[in-house]
Amino acid sequence: MKDVTLTCRCVTIIPVVRLTFNIFISTNKRQLMTLFQYFTFFMVAVTIILIISSVLAKKKSLPVKLFIEAQKNENNGYFEEAIITYESALDEAKKVRFHSSLKNKIAGKLKVLHTTIEYRNNLRFTR
Repeated sequence: MKDVTLTCRCVTIIPVVRLTFNIFISTNKRQLMTLFQYFTFFMVAVTIILIISSVLAKKKSLPVKLFIEAQKNENNGYFEEAIITYESALDEAKKVRFHSSLKNKIAGKLKVLHTTIEYRNNLRFTR
């Protein structure tokens, strides 16, 4: 007899425990869903901001304009002016973090121009 009454008590307790557990899960589920909704909104907002900033950075900025002007001076043979313009373009490119390849190009161009000017100056002294 004791076994029968004991099992009856367990059977009546288990649905109550399940009911309270389900209520606990449903309230937490609502809070969790709200958290995921905010998280999704936040991720969409961050993605949109990153896309807009990359588009704005890719348009011709001041370092790119200075680089193009310096290339024109270099092609026309005005090496000293090209060096000055390349150096100002390099200073401006250091301020913008998206122009790492432009920085490398400018540094390479400056090395070549300095070598060319030294070569020209050495030719003048030997003649």
